[in-house]
Order: sequence, then structure tokens, then C-alpha cells
Amino acid sequence: MQRNLAAAALDLFDRHVAEMAASFPGGDFDVSYYTKHRARFARTLALIPPGDANSHALEIGATAFLQIALHSVFGHGTVIGTESSTVIEHKRYHKQIDIAGIQASTLTVSIDIESDIFPFPDASFDLVMCCEVIEHLDVDPMFMLAEINRICRPDGVLLLTTPNCCSARNLWKIAHGWRPHFFMQYMRDRSPYRHNFEYDIHGLVSLLTSAGFTIEHLATHDVFEPTLPEAAEFIARNKLPAEFRGDDIFVLARRCGDVTDRWPEGMYV
Repeated sequence: MQRNLAAAALDLFDRHVAEMAASFPGGDFDVSYYTKHRARFARTLALIPPGDANSHALEIGATAFLQIALHSVFGHGTVIGTESSTVIEHKRYHKQIDIAGIQASTLTVSIDIESDIFPFPDASFDLVMCCEVIEHLDVDPMFMLAEINRICRPDGVLLLTTPNCCSARNLWKIAHGWRPHFFMQYMRDRSPYRHNFEYDIHGLVSLLTSAGFTIEHLATHDVFEPTLPEAAEFIARNKLPAEFRGDDIFVLARRCGDVTDRWPEGMYV
């Protein structure tokens, strides 16, 4: 069933991208971004658990596509998104979304996920999605994870993805004298929208388990760039660990209790 839902959602994704590309031929819609991230979306969709009319899903850093897919494809009855906006009217509003002919009005709240208490009751969500977000945090990711723990139901699920700083390609870059970062360059327009911390699986798992989650699925896949054969050969030749060498990390974790360590050693000093 989940495979069929993921396939249907990916078809919706493709129709959305094609429609937007046709509607904004002048470049206002960044088709290249969605083309590059299609494989990541496909891997993410394959992990989304189905919901029902009574289930609640929250997407941290809401995207129009996933807001629609969570409801119309995966069946979650209530879908809410967060964003970061300085517009006062966007602190809490209903965003109008149209994806490939499917229209919805979804509750959207604007918060600082590293310092604002999430405006939701305890134990109110069955699913929280945090995809390609945690790497942008620069002060206190455990604040966000502790809040996700609080708003998750006792067996609620967290789906998290983030670039893997220990990918085969990054190891290859280090071995040849280059910095390994995926997207930590400074922006010409001084935008803070960059990666502030890129994770290895050990640090990420430490945060999640400290935040009261147990890992149910942990994998890495090359989704941003093709696998680099030279890097794989380098790992094999030097008898280095070959597991978890994809360029993006995919985690499905289930709430198993309260936060056990607010400041996990090794991630905080």
C-alpha cells in the first residue's frame, strides 16, 4: 500500500513541476531545483506512513507540494505547516494552495523553530516531517527536537532528512584536499539561507535518541548527485566502512518517551 501511495505522490509531484514550468516560463519557477531534488522527494515519499481522517501531520518548513500530498494522497485528515516569515499576518493564517488542480487551505504558522514554543497542544500529532531543515539551524537543534517530542503522540513518528557530511563523495573531496561541505557557501545577497551544520549519522542519531525517539529506519542515498565511482573504489581499496555513504540521510524515528538528554555530549559543549 505504501509503495502505491508513494508512486501516486511522485506522479503528483511530476504533474506539479510540469504545470509550474509551463505557467512560469520566464524563470520565476526554479525547475532545476525540483529536477535535482526529485530523487530526494521519491525517497522521502516512500517513507511517509499513511494516515486517516483523524490523524494530524505537521511539516516543518512547509512546502506546497507536501502539504497537498499529505492530505490528498496519504490521507492525513489535518495537515499543518510551519514557515519563517517576518510578515505579521503570517504568524498564523490559512495558506491557499493549488497543486496540479488540487486545491486546499492549510493552516500555516510562522515561528522560530530554535526558540519559539510550537503553538500546538501536547501529544497532538501522529506525524512530523522535518525534511532538509535541521542543517539550517545554527543555535540549538535540540530545542526543535524537544518541541517535536512534546507535540508528538506517544507513538508518533518523525520523518527527518538532511545532507550527509560523511558521504563517499565528501570523503573523496577531503582525501584530495578540498572542504567537504555540500552547501555551506556564503551568499552574495547576505541571505542566511545556507547550511550551518552538516550532519553525520552518529551525531544525528545522538540528537534523536536524546530527544526521546527510537530509530526505525536509517539509510543514506545518493540523491543530489550521481554516485562517484572513484569514491567507492577509494573506500573499498582502503578497507574503510562503506555503509551510510550516500549524500543524504533518511530517518524514520518513533517517539518512545520524554527527552532524556537536553544537551547530548559531543553535539553540545
